[in-house]
Amino acid sequence: MNKPSTADNHQPHGTEAVVTVQPVDAARSDINHTLTDNINIASDLQQWQALSAWSIVSNIFSTLKSILSNGFAIVPIVYTGWKQGFDMQWGILASGILLLLVTLLAIIEWRKFRFRLNNHQLEVKRGLLFTKKDEIPLSRIQNIRYEQPFYFKPLSLGTLVIETAGSKNDEAHLAALDTQQAQTLKRLLLNLPHAKTLSTSEHSQVNEQDSADTSQTVVRKSLWDLVLFGFYQNNFIWFAVIAGPIAGQVNWDNIFDSPVAQQFWLWAQQQTHQNIGLQTIMVIVVLFGVYSLFSLISIIAAILKYHPYQLDKHDDTLQRSGGVISHQQDALAIRRIQLVHVQQPIIARLFNRWTLYFKQVKGHEVEHKTKQHMLVPSVKSAEIESLLAKIPHLSGGASALPNSYSPIHVNWLTRRIALPLTLASVISIMGYYGNQSLGFFEVIWFAAIMVIVALFIRYKQWGYVVAEQVIWQHSGFLGQQWKRVTFEKVQHVSITQTQSQKQAKLAYVEVGLASGSVVFPYIPIQVAELIITRSLNATSHDNRNWI
Repeated sequence: MNKPSTADNHQPHGTEAVVTVQPVDAARSDINHTLTDNINIASDLQQWQALSAWSIVSNIFSTLKSILSNGFAIVPIVYTGWKQGFDMQWGILASGILLLLVTLLAIIEWRKFRFRLNNHQLEVKRGLLFTKKDEIPLSRIQNIRYEQPFYFKPLSLGTLVIETAGSKNDEAHLAALDTQQAQTLKRLLLNLPHAKTLSTSEHSQVNEQDSADTSQTVVRKSLWDLVLFGFYQNNFIWFAVIAGPIAGQVNWDNIFDSPVAQQFWLWAQQQTHQNIGLQTIMVIVVLFGVYSLFSLISIIAAILKYHPYQLDKHDDTLQRSGGVISHQQDALAIRRIQLVHVQQPIIARLFNRWTLYFKQVKGHEVEHKTKQHMLVPSVKSAEIESLLAKIPHLSGGASALPNSYSPIHVNWLTRRIALPLTLASVISIMGYYGNQSLGFFEVIWFAAIMVIVALFIRYKQWGYVVAEQVIWQHSGFLGQQWKRVTFEKVQHVSITQTQSQKQAKLAYVEVGLASGSVVFPYIPIQVAELIITRSLNATSHDNRNWI
């Protein structure tokens, strides 16, 4: 009986080999096709490019959003005018004229806007009567933010916002770019900070390197984390600023005399049996309920802006992505980070959560509308060190939050409580000779005691920790915050001493960074000299770490 031939024995394996090779070839073909597209896009970017006509829509929305965002102050005025018989027809006419002007300006901006990537800089031309040309060196670029509003998602369009060190406003706003074009331009701006030319061969090397780059996830945040963030990060004071003038226009007597209010007050008296303690607890519960109701706005805003939150490290760059309606990708070069700021509002202390900010060179930061920096929301205390450890190029290395701190000198407190005590004493003497009632003196001294208590709480929160590579500052009032200053980022140290501070061997120290100043009041002069010595030692080896 004849044995099967060798070819027959290996025929099934040969068939399997053919099947497995095809997907590999297809994947390589897709990669080559993508690289070719990126090279073509990069070559086109060397010529002057006009924005898509859809950028008109983006300019209209952004202008209207800016007007509405900065228009909180006119809310009470509009409300007061409406209560006094504001003519709605004039309001509609004014709104129509405003919309027409915004649209006209957006069209002109689109017609006049041009950009190109020339050698080692991004060039932008724009202007109405006079042409303005900006030449942005790639080494100056600090942040690149990719946005995709809901009206651009079906069109596969997005917007790049380029921000530079020390810039007060957005340096370049490239709206309605094709998604692939925007991502290619973003990679070129991030990965070629010291490039001299943008030849086709270099573009190929850059894109091949991009395909091989490893991306590491630093942190992800769940929906519950963002709910907590929106709850404790609620800025209730803005609500008070807007609602205060409006509340002054409301006739509270009619509200309190209404049947609903009377029934509620009767029910509260029955439940508390007219006990002052129980009534106080009920008032606190009601206020907490009002705060929680208002917090819904903050919670919804946090979810829409950040979910699903993810912070990744791409080589030497941090990238935050998220956003339900408008997707955003914020890119920040790690070398630009000047200060790590960890903040915990009073509500967040109940949940042991912190908000971590990466503060960069002072200017127009990533969170440009709220004047905030790239942030990580809802971080637990134990997570901070592991989070920083995933950013090895971060100046100063990984650092856990200190468990304790050295307090500032008590002279800071004694010099400040002297003012309310002196004022209360002088007013009391004047009231005595003015035959004021006992209630007058009670109010004066109660206010003075409250100020002293507030100063004492503030004093207890002031402190510092000097480590080998960093110095921590602790401060706060009801909440608390830590600022982590790396010695190699220090640009200057200013020491101020009054005559009394010289006698007590104390100093008022201001540490200057490219992101701003950090103040250490009433610390020993030996600590101030140690800060100077370590800062000079750190920057003497490499002064390029400043920005």
